[in-house]
Amino acid sequence: MLEQFRQYHLARHQNARVWKEQSGSQVLGTLCCCVPEEIIHAAGILPVRIMGEHEETTEADIHFPTNLCPYCKSCFDQALKERYDYLDGLVIPNVCNMIKAMYGFSKLLLKTPYIRFLEVPQRLSDQGVDYFTKELRRFKESLEDFVGKPILDEALHHSIDVYNESRTLLEKVSELRKKSPPVVSGSEVQEIVLSSMLMPKEEHNRLLAGLLDHIEERDDPPEAGVRLFVSASILDDTDLFALIEECGGMVVADDMPMGSRYFFGQVDSNSEPLRALADRYLNKIACPRKMLPEERLNFATDRMLDADVKGTIIHNMRACDSHLYEYPLLRQQLESQGLPVLFFRGEETETEKEQQRADIEAFIEMLED
Repeated sequence: MLEQFRQYHLARHQNARVWKEQSGSQVLGTLCCCVPEEIIHAAGILPVRIMGEHEETTEADIHFPTNLCPYCKSCFDQALKERYDYLDGLVIPNVCNMIKAMYGFSKLLLKTPYIRFLEVPQRLSDQGVDYFTKELRRFKESLEDFVGKPILDEALHHSIDVYNESRTLLEKVSELRKKSPPVVSGSEVQEIVLSSMLMPKEEHNRLLAGLLDHIEERDDPPEAGVRLFVSASILDDTDLFALIEECGGMVVADDMPMGSRYFFGQVDSNSEPLRALADRYLNKIACPRKMLPEERLNFATDRMLDADVKGTIIHNMRACDSHLYEYPLLRQQLESQGLPVLFFRGEETETEKEQQRADIEAFIEMLED
C-alpha cells in the first residue's frame, strides 16, 4: 500500500487532470502550508501544493536573476513550462518576499483565471487572529464569486472535520518512525505527507487509515539506522531522506513546512469556523517567520530531544531569510544540548546530491563512533 502514495506523488500532474475531468470542478495551487485548504475544499475545489523539480530552470531564467529562492524559481519554471496548465488559479500568501513577488509575476505571466493574494499576519496575538479572520472571510467571498455559489458554514465544518482527520492520521504514521525497530522509514512517511498535499483528502484519509490498520504487520520493514532529525525550509521530494537512508541514517522526526508543520495542531471544530481556521494556521504552525526566536528554538529543540536522535541535519534553501537567520542560533542551542549538526544550503538541482552524500556519510560515521 505504501507504493500507491509514492506513485500518486510522482504522477501528480496527470492525477490532477484526471480528477478535474471526472469531477468537473476546479483545481487551485497553493505555495505555503499557512493557506487554509479547508476553505478551498469547502468550495468543492481541489487544493494542490505547488512543487519544484530537479532540472534546469530554463524558462524562469529568462525572467529572474540567478540569486533568487531556488524553490520559487523552480515552481515558476514548472508553471512557465505548462506543467501546471490544469490549474484554475493560485493562492499566494505573503509569507516571504520571494513568494510575495510570485503574485506579481503570476498576474503578469500566467493565464490562470483566479489568483488570490492572502495576507498572513506576522504577530501571534488575538489582534493577529482578528485580522486573519477578516482576511479569510475576504478569501472565502472571493472563492464564492469564483465558483458562483456560497460556501456554507456546514460545508466549512465538514471540511474542518476531514482535515482534522487527515492531521490525526498523518501524526499517527509520523510517530511510527520513532519506533525501534522501525515500522516505517522517514522517506516512506515523507511520500505519504507529500501525497496528502496533492490527493483529494477523503481518498487520502481512506488509504492512510487502511495502511495504519496493517502497517505494523508488514513483512518488509525498513532497516534500522542512526536516528536523525531533519529541519528544513523546503523539501518538496524525498531525495534527501532516501540519501540519508542509503548512508546508514534514519529520519525519525522533522520540522519542515512540507513535513510535520503541515499537520501539526488541530482546528477547533466547535468554534466559529473562520476564526478557528485563523487560530490554527496563525498560531499552531511553528514557522520562524512568525515565532519569536526563543519560542521557535525551544519548540524545535524539544521535538528533537523527544525523538531521541543522535544528530540533526538542517537543510535551508539559499535566500530563505527566515530560516537562515535562525540557523546559527538553532545550531548553538542544539550543540549545547549535545546534538551534533550538519548543515546544507540547498538548491533545486540534481548536482547537489552527490556533494551531500559524502558529508552525510562522514556525519553518520562520526555519530556511530
